[in-house]
Amino acid sequence: MRDGGTPETRLADRQLAVRLALLTFIAYAYFYAGAGWNQNSQFDLTRAIVERQTFAIDAYYTNTGDVSRHDGHVYSNKSPGLSIAGAVPYAAVHAIERAIGVDVNDAIVIAFNCYLCTLLTVGLLGAWIPAMIYLAARRRGVGSEWAATVALTVALATELFPYSTLYMLHVPSAALMLYALDSRRDAPAGFCAGAATVMNYICAPAIAAFALMRGRRGGAAFAIGAIPPLVFLALYQHICFGSFSTISIAKEDPRFLTHGAAFGVLGKPSMEALYGITISPYRGLFYFAPVLLMSLIGLLLSLKGRGRRGEAAAIVFVTAAFFAFNVTFNGWEGGFGIGARYLVPIIPLLGVLLIACDGWTRILFVPLAVLSLFINFAATAVDPQPSATIPRPLTQYILPLLIRGHFSPDVPITPPWSAATFTGHASVNRMTHDEAIVFQRHPPGSAAAEWSSFNLGEPFFGLGDARSLAPIAIVVFAGGAAILAKARAISRA
Repeated sequence: MRDGGTPETRLADRQLAVRLALLTFIAYAYFYAGAGWNQNSQFDLTRAIVERQTFAIDAYYTNTGDVSRHDGHVYSNKSPGLSIAGAVPYAAVHAIERAIGVDVNDAIVIAFNCYLCTLLTVGLLGAWIPAMIYLAARRRGVGSEWAATVALTVALATELFPYSTLYMLHVPSAALMLYALDSRRDAPAGFCAGAATVMNYICAPAIAAFALMRGRRGGAAFAIGAIPPLVFLALYQHICFGSFSTISIAKEDPRFLTHGAAFGVLGKPSMEALYGITISPYRGLFYFAPVLLMSLIGLLLSLKGRGRRGEAAAIVFVTAAFFAFNVTFNGWEGGFGIGARYLVPIIPLLGVLLIACDGWTRILFVPLAVLSLFINFAATAVDPQPSATIPRPLTQYILPLLIRGHFSPDVPITPPWSAATFTGHASVNRMTHDEAIVFQRHPPGSAAAEWSSFNLGEPFFGLGDARSLAPIAIVVFAGGAAILAKARAISRA
């Protein structure tokens, strides 16, 4: 479907984009990866906004170490966008629960509420990504089958999948950046770029890159659209930290800051970090999603083609900015998490480059996509937050749990006794949303700990049962096959 496609073709493509979004949303909704310092900090701010009408998380912060302090108050050390977006569904949920007498401080209730907020913010925005990629490919004249293949791969065979089951900012900021890149409506695209920055500070360079890509007139409208969310961010920072330009990270716990570093966290580039976030089995972006290596070929093909060089250059600039941040960040490994967590927002941009793959490159693409799907499905099913002390989390932690239901006690993990308590084939995270250390408030075997993470099959098959993964595996396989069949029919038509 080039820009001049027939009305029938455009309608069929929109319908297929909806199916892509629906399948992706179902896959993301099936899993909830549970608590951790990052998501606890984010949800603390959501609760503070709704329950106490404040940005200070004084009443909740004992469940996390991801905090900032200023003027006698405690704040989340995260950019505020996700927490504020989550306050919208949480306000409705909280009102209903209060009306019927539910204890909103109960650990299981908090987990359920955070799951709903994750689903209605991270999950919804994440499901938007494959639909946008598919329509972007069709506007570029790419066949519907290849467009659908790339869209499904980006949604389900990359780290977008595991991180869409966590109340973290990476996937929603990725969706907003993708819209800012691809939308032909300049001002709304600029607004989304600004909103992505409110969601994730590292997205700020995208505002300049995408504005320049659009030329003088389009870039001006884009920049104007970005202003309102940036003004809001400045006001938030002034209210919380006493200055329009002081970001939350600068006020975080001193043990996470480095003396003399920019913002307390950015220093000299590290070759260890560069290896670590690219191809290492520890945190490698391309190790956990080898199909993304094909984006390098897509980049070369995009630069050869006419009309897309400016877009490719913008993607390269934003990607370089994210890599530059990650290799200079004093916590480059991202703590407890799978793969290169800070690079997740650029995955949809790399997906745009994958669209350009053609000929023999598509043959190579397929086995890499299948391998990437298996890796990310396994990480999503088991635990997207392996300990930062595990050198090879895929082979030492995720796969042993998925296959055997336990992992070796010799694996260097924090806490060291985790091998005895983190068992099961699925949803092994036992940390709850009201504690900063696992089992600090809820002992092993308690309902709160066992249901702190879950998938929607476990109520029927049992906690941690491998059979709980069968329904969503069938849905993803059948749904993906149906989408590709529909795409093939569009191509024939």
